[in-house]
Amino acid sequence: MGWSSDNLRQRVVITGLGVVSPVGIGKDAFWDAVVQGRSGIDWIKGFDTSDLYCRIAGQVRDFDPAEYMDAKEARRAGRFSHFAVAAARLAVADAGIDTNGLDPYQAGAVFGTSLAGNGNVADEMYKEFATAGPAGIEITTATQLAAHAATSYVFIELGIKGPNSTTAAGCVASFDAINTAANILRSGQAQVMIAGGTEACVSTVGMTLLCKQRVLTHHNNSPQAACRPYDYTRDGLVLSEGAGAVVLETAHHALQRGALIYAEVLGYGSATEAKHLIAADPSGRELAHAFRGALLSSKLSSSSIDYVCAHGIGNRQYDIAETRALKMVIGQRAYNVPASSIKSSTGQAFAAGGAWQLVSSCMSLHTHLLPPTINYRVPDPECDLDYVPNVARRARVNTIMLNSHSFGGTHAALIVRRFNEHS
Repeated sequence: MGWSSDNLRQRVVITGLGVVSPVGIGKDAFWDAVVQGRSGIDWIKGFDTSDLYCRIAGQVRDFDPAEYMDAKEARRAGRFSHFAVAAARLAVADAGIDTNGLDPYQAGAVFGTSLAGNGNVADEMYKEFATAGPAGIEITTATQLAAHAATSYVFIELGIKGPNSTTAAGCVASFDAINTAANILRSGQAQVMIAGGTEACVSTVGMTLLCKQRVLTHHNNSPQAACRPYDYTRDGLVLSEGAGAVVLETAHHALQRGALIYAEVLGYGSATEAKHLIAADPSGRELAHAFRGALLSSKLSSSSIDYVCAHGIGNRQYDIAETRALKMVIGQRAYNVPASSIKSSTGQAFAAGGAWQLVSSCMSLHTHLLPPTINYRVPDPECDLDYVPNVARRARVNTIMLNSHSFGGTHAALIVRRFNEHS
């Protein structure tokens, strides 16, 4: 059969999608919400926000980690680990894979995270220390705080033992994880990889840290309308939590088992501003370099891009940089290429946000729908592209470019397309 060629062993495809998010758990609930433009942002519940200027966030509701992992381990593990295991299980189930039937050394995972256990794990640790001093600290706290805890729990709970790593480059960490996992598959070191990102920093510690940086919105009175990417009235991001994961396989392996293929992973590019840990350069030059790197590694020209699933978090500098970078790379055609932000609905969950973008892009390829940028009411003259404002759009897209921006000035771009075994 033609699809058993060596070429297909080098091509990496996505066959499973898993989501834990404020707008829904599971790919279908998540996709329905972002397409309908429903916001997952609300007033924070679960801890006191009276000393914080921002009191809203995207929180995951009605989530029981014991549905996805051993109940005893769930009591020990941090919330970011809970989310990672749940997203991984949902992705594996969606892919129709029984991990018990795999060679455990041929299945691996790479997850990204930004603040790791500096959410509920840190909150609990500080309370215990304040109450009982060193004697109050649990023996497992150090390992539960660590970024690699989430990836480790995915291996423990799924019984896999293959290639593994954790990425921690802020918001771009999911894209780094996808790229790392794809390269592992192309090298022949594994048959199946699970990759994504997870965060649980909607907590006393997490919210305090970001309020200190003054990067969050002040729109407490209208939570659902607070995240306003590209809108002239935007004033900052809305913090969120959750996880996203995808199952990656070589095209050969996926076709052999008759899997549904959502998309093919084509290329990746990254660059950094080398300027500041917090302040961003609105010029867009470095993001444009990342876009060009992704196109180069995909062997595509900018004319191939049909849609951009953008970072779009409502930060004034970031939104302007995205707009300018697209114009630099795509030229005049940028005005005719839709670019929308699902984070207007989900909020900004750092590393998890990139994984959500990838799930959304796969669903766009699968359903021919582009999710809207909601809360876009007052156009910003410096953000003058087609952001699919407020209402989803039906469109035939074959190639999607995704981008993310992280603290420290790091930019990343990922390109996926509709899979064609003969191309």
